[in-house]
Amino acid sequence: MPKGYCIPYRSLIPQSVNDLLVAGRCMSVTWEGLGSPRVMAICMATGQAAGTAAALAVRAGVPPRALPIEELQERLRKDGAVLDL
Repeated sequence: MPKGYCIPYRSLIPQSVNDLLVAGRCMSVTWEGLGSPRVMAICMATGQAAGTAAALAVRAGVPPRALPIEELQERLRKDGAVLDL
């Protein structure tokens, strides 16, 4: 069985809109990749990531796309999120 794959943070950030994060079925994916975001567990995980990123970005006074990914990953891991398969 092939190894799993990750959904990159950049999929949650629209290219042409600042200060917006999207999750679940609204995130940027190809039609081939649309199967994953439609699964409820992935909707919840990307929602948690988007919400956490929004909070961290507001606290830091930066737009979500400028948030260091390491900071987001660290916070998500502390909150018990599964980031690696």
